Amino acid sequence: MKRIAECALIAAAAALFCVLLFKHLAYPLLWADEAETAMFGQRVLEHGYPKVHGARNVVYQFGPNIAVGVKEGSDAYIGTTWGQFYFAVPGLAWARGASDPYQRTFRVRLPFALAGAVGVGVWLLALLPVFTGEPARQRRFAAAFLLLSAASVSLILHLREVRYYALLVLLGGAIFRVHLGYAVYGRLGFRRWTLELALLLFLLFHCFFQAFFAFSGLLGLERAVAAARGRAAWRELAPFVAAGLLVAPWLVYFETFATASAFADAFSFSAADYAANLGAIVLHFLRHEFLAPALLARGLVLATGAGSARGRRVAGGLAAFAGGFVAIGCLNPLALERYFVVLSPLVTGVFLLDAFALVRWVTERAGATRRRLASAATVALIAGLTLALREPELDTLRGRLAEITTPYRGPLDFVIPYLLARQPDPEALVIATNYEECAFMYYLGSHVIIGLSLNNLVRDHQLEPDVVVPRGGYPRSLMQLRPFLERGSWEEQRFPVRDLHHNNVPALSRSRFIPDPHRFRTAATDDPEQQLRIYLRSSSAKRTGTSSSP
Repeated sequence: MKRIAECALIAAAAALFCVLLFKHLAYPLLWADEAETAMFGQRVLEHGYPKVHGARNVVYQFGPNIAVGVKEGSDAYIGTTWGQFYFAVPGLAWARGASDPYQRTFRVRLPFALAGAVGVGVWLLALLPVFTGEPARQRRFAAAFLLLSAASVSLILHLREVRYYALLVLLGGAIFRVHLGYAVYGRLGFRRWTLELALLLFLLFHCFFQAFFAFSGLLGLERAVAAARGRAAWRELAPFVAAGLLVAPWLVYFETFATASAFADAFSFSAADYAANLGAIVLHFLRHEFLAPALLARGLVLATGAGSARGRRVAGGLAAFAGGFVAIGCLNPLALERYFVVLSPLVTGVFLLDAFALVRWVTERAGATRRRLASAATVALIAGLTLALREPELDTLRGRLAEITTPYRGPLDFVIPYLLARQPDPEALVIATNYEECAFMYYLGSHVIIGLSLNNLVRDHQLEPDVVVPRGGYPRSLMQLRPFLERGSWEEQRFPVRDLHHNNVPALSRSRFIPDPHRFRTAATDDPEQQLRIYLRSSSAKRTGTSSSP
């Protein structure tokens, strides 16, 4: 009966996780970064690789200097590696059979969300061998892990994106399952570990090359330290050498170091900026993940020596890796929380490993008649402290519940369906907008000009758009729309939604890079000064709209 109850608890936690992840996957429409992935995926379908220039549209978000991040000759985009673009192809091919923009969005997002769900499962499988020979504890750990993963709204939101985040979680979990299987659990032989780890690191490079350097460097350092201390052989550096050899030609092809240097040159980065990055990421994990209770539990385990040697080794190793990953990741001038999403299941895992160790430590020291009471009291205390430490951010979980009850709609969710309904042939339109231009390319098939990076201005200003969509959050590119509105006759159309920075983003933490983080409720407004407005070229000789200034 107890086993049935534990299995039912696992099923309930998994169901809750799936509801929070997959419910209303079609909403909102793709925002800027997702739409870029979709458009490069479309180019893969058309050309076999992510080509920058198409028959009419330029897909390029790297900046005004289009010579950076573009391969000379083939016109391939090399600002990032291509794993996410190829992964998007099956969903994009499936989406071609749907005319409704939300059905298309669902079909493109579904493979990424499935990869994220599998990734969380792989992380769980990587940690369960800590309790080998204890099936009851494995079941309880699995239920707790899935429940806390469902409570991580930041993780849930990132796994729904048409971007590399879900793939990063999946590959990170697979890497640790293989590495722990060899280095700690002794379940894998040297050859299999070397082959699988090298292959996974190679795939990680093609998913998110910054993570490749962090994973390879940190895990390689761990093996080197173990070898120096006589706990491992120096040959155990083989998978990292092999992975380096595998990616070396691609480093040359993608001009990785030159491109990264050009990107970094756009920022003035100092020690103070690095400290600010560290503070922002740590604060995010304190507020939106389980870092605070994990640190408390980690300190108690270190003080008491609670838990098995295997459990302490796994939890300690994961904690050290997380610290190193953050230290390396914050060297990026643009340290965004999405770069660190792979640490979400890791931090959850460390917290639960230490919490389970503390429960056992207390229980073993209680009298036989008081063990159950001591165990229950310890679980209640840990749960209470966890809730207390996370209470200020419980609004995010309530927000996610509200979001799956009433789907969120952003600015694009108003303007794109409007243009689809109004225009019998949206592909014939020329649309000028200064942000999220790839969304108009993907959903409407229109010729879209200007954009955020302003990389084709001379040619763009030779055209006369049919529609102008100004977005006020980007004043530098907004100025490029004025010449169009100063000539010709326009009709203004307002929508009852605020002109936000993004259609929506998965980021929960406000920062200098994300001034408008994730919204759980539609930003409806009746204030005409805040409303999104677009301009449509008038068919009459006289101007029929209101002021044309964006």
